[in-house]
Amino acid sequence: MKEKLKAIAKNRMFLVGFLLFFTVVVVAIFAPYIAPHTYDEQNLAMKLAAPSAEYPFGTDQYGRCIFSRVIFGSRIALNVGLTAVIIETLIGVTLGILAGYYGKAVDKVILFVTDATWSIPPIVLAMAIVLMLGPSSQNVAISIAVVSWAQFTKIVRAKVQSLKNLSYIEAARIYGESDTNIILRYILPNLTSTIVILATLALPSAILSTTSMGFLGLGAQQPQPDWGMILSEGIKYIGKAPWISIVPGLAIVWTVLGFNLAGEGVKELLDPRLKV
Repeated sequence: MKEKLKAIAKNRMFLVGFLLFFTVVVVAIFAPYIAPHTYDEQNLAMKLAAPSAEYPFGTDQYGRCIFSRVIFGSRIALNVGLTAVIIETLIGVTLGILAGYYGKAVDKVILFVTDATWSIPPIVLAMAIVLMLGPSSQNVAISIAVVSWAQFTKIVRAKVQSLKNLSYIEAARIYGESDTNIILRYILPNLTSTIVILATLALPSAILSTTSMGFLGLGAQQPQPDWGMILSEGIKYIGKAPWISIVPGLAIVWTVLGFNLAGEGVKELLDPRLKV
């Protein structure tokens, strides 16, 4: 335990990343107590107002507090990002285990579907799915998961192929244990660190995809405070009220940077062989 704590203390990348994303998580949880206004509160007399004591980061074209909208928007970014990563992890890991463990026809079919999915530009496929399902944050999460699971499948499949021929797994087969039991008792526990690393590194990408879809108007709809949508609307007023776009842009950078640094740190902590 002490050695693990020492390793964490020495890993500055992880500590900085953890601090950044922990801040975002705290802000999302306590948004109603941090934000001075609700995200949809309008004051038309103060539209496009510059930053002030009442509106720390100014207001938008409807007189809504940008600071409050960005604070509440962290909930959408984290919710959609986490939902997408959970779904893509479940799909990718399940298919990867089946392909790696059973091989033969099962492996060929899953690899074909995986390669086909990987060959389509993710943002194009995600947009097509959202257009079919309808613009909303939930549908964005589904679309991101559907286009992003392939990397999990490829890596997990390779890992399972190296695990299934180990002596203790062969012994389990000889003793008559079922495939399900072998996968759950012996193979899945050995995949834990790999899955955690993949999921941690996939989260910033999912959040970027979320804001990109919001920027295109396919994510959460008005008056929901989606960061991408706020940034997109602010471009119209970039000369008169640049804070509308700058603030959500900085929030996106802060969040993605934090998760990227934390993900790289987790990778080093769980797999020391990857250290340079």
